[in-house]
Amino acid sequence: MQATSSIEQVSTLADLRDHRFAVSGASGFIGRHLVSLLHERGAQVVMLRRPGSPTAPFTPARSHVVDFTDTKACAAALRRLKPTHIIHLAGYANSDRSPESIARSLDVNLTASMKLILGSMDAVPDTRVVVSGTLETSSPWRDVTEVGSPYGISKAMLEVLAGGLQRLYGANVVNARIGMVYGPDDPNEHRLVPSVISAFLRGQAPVLSSGRRRCDWVYVGDVAQALLQAATLRRIDEPSFDVGSGRLTSIRRVVELIRSHLGAPLDPVFSDELDRPNEQERCADADKTFRVTGWRAQTSLTEGLLRTIAWHKRVAIDESSASALVPQFDNRSSRARPPL
Repeated sequence: MQATSSIEQVSTLADLRDHRFAVSGASGFIGRHLVSLLHERGAQVVMLRRPGSPTAPFTPARSHVVDFTDTKACAAALRRLKPTHIIHLAGYANSDRSPESIARSLDVNLTASMKLILGSMDAVPDTRVVVSGTLETSSPWRDVTEVGSPYGISKAMLEVLAGGLQRLYGANVVNARIGMVYGPDDPNEHRLVPSVISAFLRGQAPVLSSGRRRCDWVYVGDVAQALLQAATLRRIDEPSFDVGSGRLTSIRRVVELIRSHLGAPLDPVFSDELDRPNEQERCADADKTFRVTGWRAQTSLTEGLLRTIAWHKRVAIDESSASALVPQFDNRSSRARPPL
């Protein structure tokens, strides 16, 4: 039976001119798409940045430096900015699984997030805070011992913390468990989808793990919409919700789809030796998310990959055109030589 939703928005999502969003992690993959969506809807956007973190040159949003290690500093900043919604995407994600990575993950993903949530409870207690988690945790109080990475451990602990603050103190916070995000304009070229597309476009065969692991792939534009939806609900009755398609697809299948859409003549190289231990397979409960938030992923995997490939092709053409206009220098002389 099809799930139904009876959620109530603060206002129509098509017009957010009276809303002020504070967004951390705005220069990241999801953040840049979220900020773009907010600007399209007319919202006021302020980017919260850690000291020394990069700005987002693609957007006219204001930027405000916040010390996320200090609860009082977070509260003071939020008191000045008076956001009507807070979406916290800043975090530390790294494939490194060393013990040192655990400390860094906990500092950024747990402690700094806690300080921001506590600061919001003090300064703007009625403002909804949406924090980004990972589908890897999927009910962490049941499966926390199975989490397979420092990033997952820190996000599982953040989910427990956010839920506890909501239950014990009435904190207006909700955790979004996000699946395997893909799409255009990913600044991390080492992630699977951009790295595979780039390899094929260069005429190279991508070298990968066995590809057997299945993931819940979710298009970045859909993720941005889910976060906006959660931030603008009048109430939300769950401390966490899943952000995914509700379908599991293997890495091998995704790579084969990319190869097929590109018409690449090369076969990808799959290797069991590159598999990482303790990788988890988690599928979003899409029906429950729809009941809780009114959101459901709209972009199919095929359509999302086609959009992503088209974006990479445009970038490759633009870069090729730009390089043709740059004078080339012979190492043996300072004279510019014309492009070939």
